[in-house]
Amino acid sequence: MIKKIVFILLIPVILISQTDLSLQQAVERTLQNNYNILMVKKDLQIADNNISYGNAGFLPTLDAAASYRFSAEDSETKTSQGTFPGNDNQVTNRSASLSMGWTLFDGFAMFARYDKFEELEKLNKIALQLEIETRLQELFNTYYQINMLDKSIKLLEETLKFSQDRLNFLNASNEYGATTGTEVLRAEVDFNTDNSNLKRQEVQKNAALNRLKYIMGEVNDTQYNLTSNLDFSDISDYNSLKEMAFERNSNIQQAMKNREISEYDEKIIEAAYYPNIRLNTGYSYSVQESDKGFILESSNQGYNATLSASWNLFSGFQTRIADQNTEILQEKQDLFIQSIRAVIEMNLMTNYQSYSNLKEILDLEIRNLETANENFERSKSMFKYGTINSIDLRQSQINLLATEQRIVNLKYEIKTFETMILMLSGQLGR
Repeated sequence: MIKKIVFILLIPVILISQTDLSLQQAVERTLQNNYNILMVKKDLQIADNNISYGNAGFLPTLDAAASYRFSAEDSETKTSQGTFPGNDNQVTNRSASLSMGWTLFDGFAMFARYDKFEELEKLNKIALQLEIETRLQELFNTYYQINMLDKSIKLLEETLKFSQDRLNFLNASNEYGATTGTEVLRAEVDFNTDNSNLKRQEVQKNAALNRLKYIMGEVNDTQYNLTSNLDFSDISDYNSLKEMAFERNSNIQQAMKNREISEYDEKIIEAAYYPNIRLNTGYSYSVQESDKGFILESSNQGYNATLSASWNLFSGFQTRIADQNTEILQEKQDLFIQSIRAVIEMNLMTNYQSYSNLKEILDLEIRNLETANENFERSKSMFKYGTINSIDLRQSQINLLATEQRIVNLKYEIKTFETMILMLSGQLGR
């Protein structure tokens, strides 16, 4: 009866079609569809658009204006002799102008602004790389977690099958009086416990799958079958990793780029110490027409040009204070770079030590698995011949499952530390 129930429970799972998904495929979908990555790419597009000579102030500005005015006037004169009507008069005014302003020299600020825009684009590229690394780390850890849960589910399915066989055996023995009802009830509790643990793992897997699909930018009910295994990568020695981290880590690069940009801010501020030379030119045209009067039409047109220079001699020390504050900010940024390097080195050392220690523990657990498996096989044989009771058999089963589960968990933990090491050393997503 229990076999039939288990089979019926598994039917919906069997009927759901699954799509194979390798880690490489998941990476490609994440890079293409992840919402966070797409948003940072938009920031990069904005930074790229900002790189222009006009935006930096190199190019002139050109303005055009035009107007049309119409007026109609009726005049009337009152005197002691009476009221005398005047002449109606309609006047039309039309005008148009074109003006150009061009800053010829602003203390080299326009050059500093253009260079700053170029560096801001590079900063946004670093921000995009950092976002890619962050999302790939999230993707890898989620993918590895699902892989771990798949293995855990298989272990629990095997455990559940054995618990079912044990329960069936004790039920049959109880019918012939070879065992007690207490042992049957205990075996039934163990079976239900294993079944509950299996369901819990399936719930965790479904949640992890939904998280994986979100990272890949997907919102659907597709059930994926992950095809990539938890294979360990070749990790370099610590000194090589440290050297790569200081050279390639995105957080360090971001801090250093911000420090470079502050130098252009300083140049823009110091431009106020220089004179400002500006050229203004224009052309204007105007016409006035009148129905009455001595002048029926008049027009004006002409060109103008002005070359002006201005030089701020004193601003209440505002420029000097701004310059000093920029220098202080640069000193702060230098300290921040040192702090980031120290944090990266600390995290790299911590993760590398954990990675190395867990690999040693994994080797011990693999050797321990042989012992636990051998003990379980012996316990099954002894239980069959009545040498031990079902409690001892259950304990042997639990010991084997715990050892197998520790190995699965260790492999997952090692992969998470490995992923963090690759990210810290600037090797993730490149």
